[in-house]
Order: sequence, then C-alpha cells, then structure tokens
Amino acid sequence: MKSRKRQNKNGPNKLRSIAIVFVLDVVFAFGAYCAARGIMFHRAAKPVGYSEFEWVAVFAMLIVTVAMLVFFDCYNTVWKYAGRVEFFKFVLAYFASFGIIMLFKVIMRAAFDFELWAPLALMYLLFSALCSGSMRFINGIMNYFLYVRHLMGGKADASGKRTVVIGAGYVGSLIINRFINNPHDGYIPVAFIDDDPDKQGKKIYGIKVEGGMDRLGEVVAKYRAQTIVIAIMSLSKAQMRAIYEKCSRFNMPIKVMPEIANASDVNKQETLSLRDIRIEELLGRDEFKVCDDLMNASVKDKVVMVTGGAGSIGSELCRQSLKYGCRHLIIFDMHENGMFFLNEELKKEYADRYSLVIGTVRERDKLRETLELYRPEIVFHAAAYKHVPMMEIAPTEAVKNNVFGTLNTVEECERAGVKRFVLVSTDKAVNPANVMGASKRLAEMVVETRGKVCKMQMAAVRFGNVLGSNGSVIPIFLKQIKEGGPITLTDRNIKRYFMTIPEAVRLVMQTGALASGGEVFVLDMGEPVYIYDLACDLIRINGLVPEQDIAITVTGLRPGEKLFEELRYDRETVDKTQHEGIFVTRLEKIELEVFDKQLEKLRAAAFAEDERGTEKVIFETVPSDFRDRAAAELLATHNREIAEKTAGKRAGERA
Repeated sequence: MKSRKRQNKNGPNKLRSIAIVFVLDVVFAFGAYCAARGIMFHRAAKPVGYSEFEWVAVFAMLIVTVAMLVFFDCYNTVWKYAGRVEFFKFVLAYFASFGIIMLFKVIMRAAFDFELWAPLALMYLLFSALCSGSMRFINGIMNYFLYVRHLMGGKADASGKRTVVIGAGYVGSLIINRFINNPHDGYIPVAFIDDDPDKQGKKIYGIKVEGGMDRLGEVVAKYRAQTIVIAIMSLSKAQMRAIYEKCSRFNMPIKVMPEIANASDVNKQETLSLRDIRIEELLGRDEFKVCDDLMNASVKDKVVMVTGGAGSIGSELCRQSLKYGCRHLIIFDMHENGMFFLNEELKKEYADRYSLVIGTVRERDKLRETLELYRPEIVFHAAAYKHVPMMEIAPTEAVKNNVFGTLNTVEECERAGVKRFVLVSTDKAVNPANVMGASKRLAEMVVETRGKVCKMQMAAVRFGNVLGSNGSVIPIFLKQIKEGGPITLTDRNIKRYFMTIPEAVRLVMQTGALASGGEVFVLDMGEPVYIYDLACDLIRINGLVPEQDIAITVTGLRPGEKLFEELRYDRETVDKTQHEGIFVTRLEKIELEVFDKQLEKLRAAAFAEDERGTEKVIFETVPSDFRDRAAAELLATHNREIAEKTAGKRAGERA
C-alpha cells in the first residue's frame, strides 16, 4: 500500500520535471534562433522572400529539435548521474536535427523558393545545444569545478578525502566519474595506480595514471592521499592480499567496491557505499571448487541428519544440504534459541523439506526414536562442546558430550541402518594440550575403531578455525574494536589455521562420499596465520591504526592453549583423495579391546563427576607432550608464587 502511494506521488513529480525541461528547451531553442538571426543578419541582407516564410521555418526547426530530443530519450534520464552514453545521445539528437533541417531546406527551396541558410541553422543548433546542454549537465560541470578547486587547494577539507584509486580499468573510470560528480560521497580522486604499462602516464577524466603498485608510496606522498580505493572487481585472495599488504603500511582507510551486478550501477545509487575489505578476503588461499560427483553421492536425493544442527558448522551443514538437493533434512539439537532462528531462516524457502528435533546426543532413547522415525541415509555429527577454556573447567561435561555423545550416535546409527556417518573434528585433536582437543581425539578414535567392525561407512574430518563462528576470535576482536579497544591477545606468537564456514562445510559434505572404514580426513587449510597480524588487519580494515587508535594487550596463554595447532601427528602420513582439498591420514592401529576398557574407565570417572580422575584417564588414553609440558609449567609457576609469597612474608616478619 505504501509503495503504491509512493509511486502515485512520484508520478506527478516526474511529469512535472519533464514538462519543465520541455518548456525550457522550447524557450532556449527560440532564444537560440533569435541570437543566430541577429548575428547572421546584423550586416547581411535577408534572402528574397525570407520574411514571408520565416516563422514557418522557426516553428519547423523548434519542432524538429524537440522531437529529436524526445526520440533520443533525452527527457527520461537522471542527468545528475549522466555519463558518456547520455552525452552521445544528446549530441546525436542535434546532429539528427541538422540533417532533418537540411532536408527541410531542400523541400522549401523546391516548393516555395524559400532559402534557409545553412550557417543560420548551424548557429541556431549550436546555441540551442549549449543552452539545453548546460541545463542538463550543470550538475556535472559545477561538481567538476568544485573538484578542481579542491585539487588546486592542495588539501581536502571536511567534505572529502584525497583518494588514490587502484585500477584504471572500466570500474576505475566509473568510480572516478562518480567521485567527481558526487562530492558528497566524501572522496576527492587525485591519482590512479595500475600495473598496465599501456595505461601509465595517461589520464582518465583528467586523473593521471601515475604508475604501478611499485610507485604507490611515492604517489601517496606526492598527493598527500588520505584514502585508498581498490576498484578491481575480480581479485583472487592472493591478489587481494598482495595489494592489501602494500597499502596497509600507510595506515589509512582502504576501501573496495561493493558487490554489484553491473558496474555502471555505481552511478545510479543515491549514495555510494564503498565497503571495507572483509577479513576472509585476506586469509588463506582461493576456495576449492565443489566436486559435483562427490557432493551428489553424499547428499543429493538423500535423507540427511545433522546433529548440533543449530551451531555455526551444523547450521551451515543444514543450509548446504538443502541447497545441494537432499530429499529431507533432520536438524537435531538441544539449543532451542539456535533452532528457532534457523527455522525462521529456512522456512521461507524450504518449508516442507526439513524437520526440527529438540534433543541431545547424550540420550540414546531420543536418538533411537529420531533415527527410526526418519531413517536418514547419512548423518553429519557436529554436536560438541568446542570452547577450550570452558572445557578446562568442565572436563566431565566435555567427555559426556564429545566422547560418549559420539559413541551413542555411532552405535544408534549403526543399529538404525544409516549408510554413512561423518564426524566433524578439529585440529585441536592433534597432540591435544587441552581437554576439549583430547575429547575430540577420543571421538575420532571411536570412529576409527568402530569403522573397522561396523557395516556403516564412517569417517572423521579434521580442520582448523572457521571465520566468524560463534565465540571465535574474529567476532571478539571486532567487538573490542567497536568498543575502542584494547584487543586482548594471549601471545604475540600464537598462530592458527583459518577457513570460511561455507568452504569448510562443503569439503566436509564431500568427505561423506569418501567415508569408508573409519578414516580421518584432513582439509587443506592453507598457511597458518599469526593472530597478532590478524588483529592488526582487523584494525586497519576498520580504518584505524594498530597500537595507535586501538591498543593490543597481551594477556598470556590460557590453560590448555597452544601457540600453534597441527592438522596431523608427526607419525601420521597423508594421501591424496579424489578432491584436491581433502587428504586422508594413515593412522596407527588402535586395539579395540584396549580402547573399550579405557572408555569404560573414562565413563566411570566422568559420570561420577570426578574431574581430576577424568583428566587423568583422558591423557592416559591420549598422551600429549604439550599437556605434560603445560602441567609442569603450571606447577612451576604455582611453586614460584608460593615461594615469593613465603619470602615476602618472612621479609615482613623480619622488618
């Protein structure tokens, strides 16, 4: 209803604007003829019989001029954003007018012996075009003069920042035109940077292409630039990272073009919203392509179940399963808030293709009931506690959920005749220094041992941190930046693997087709990233300067935290698979009977809420040099603190 009222309101406004421009064109045309006539006949005598048909000629020329402006769509254009296309249409309207007027001249001479001088017609069209064109392009003309004034002034004022544009191609030229014609956007273009030698030294809209990226520092200093805009639409992560690293040392805002379907749309928006670089555009390597054969074999036309389906990884598994054509999806989770919001998201498009089940993997009866009701063909097991510090203070809960929840799910899936089972694991399961990582390694061992004896095809998939997951480092850093800092960092040398959630999930889903006998698959995570560098990048892409605008405070490693994570044990080797981004590890053999005895011992300790006993059994089953070293360091620190307190107390007593 509101949109209809708005359209009704805008309709008369549009017609009024067209009518005003039309009337002004007629007035300008008549004035142009009067000026041309006065100049032409100031000294020269009029041709014989000219006065008799003069007003017929005037009327004809006015009609022709306005008709050509209509024909070339010069009354249905937003001239504020006019560019080359609109300019050429306008010019063509006057060229066409001249041709028709010359045809009129020939007809009038033959029929009435009336002579219309061509110079008079040319002068009339020139004056008319100047007046009508100035009216249409006045916004661009005034903005260009304003831009020149800013440029000649040598520095930007509050209305705009001096801007270097990287990329002198089609998009770069459009963005420069936009900046010049829309000073309220807040950017004053001063120079182009482009690595193409054919463009260097040339000008676009009066802006010089100063050189390639190797001259960026010189150009920034020369023009006292305050902002850099990357105007290249298609860049790989490697290319974006390379450009960003060269730009970031100048400690100024770095902006990129928004995603738009058509680059020319930049001139059709009321205001241009250049965006900051996204952190995922700087991390890792370019994303792997989906192997259709693997994806189809995994989920297409199948009943899929996702445990932990409301979590960061689980919810994306649900989205991608529906996207890639599963027949029906069962979303299983105990987190009611997450389930509510996921349902709100999915119901608009997939209302009849999924079912929600509130439940926990700790309860076998609920699992059994769900599996028997829906009969899934593949289960992605993402239900787990994942926060390292939380599981350090609740080891029994980590074991109940991550270890025995996985065991419950595997055994109930086997009982229900599920064909494939995929466990979502973590790089923290390798040489675990914390309870959470050790519990996930135990879950992997459940899959490894059962995979050798069960009919169900199963596997585990190991990968590192995913960008933007709930409680991960990036949202925390962004929140701290928004609050003005400081960013809290546990150690300047800590580094982690990162991958986007959608890519990680697509790879996990494709391992479903590769699962067989309890393998552990490893995803290609690219190179690990120093968290300190990540924090600096996040500060810079928010237009701030690290350690100047936002402080970075080092707090020390938390209990169970390692400086770096690994994707496999040193004694493990990896083989390639059908997918270039997925590798399979060659695992050491685990004795099922021995492992089951350790599980029973662990079960007794965990369900008796014996936290110390639980930790002891965990790290007897999953030995870790890191954990032993961390425990020794913790004990040494504790003893040192006691010694210092004792020494201080004795010194006080002596005093």
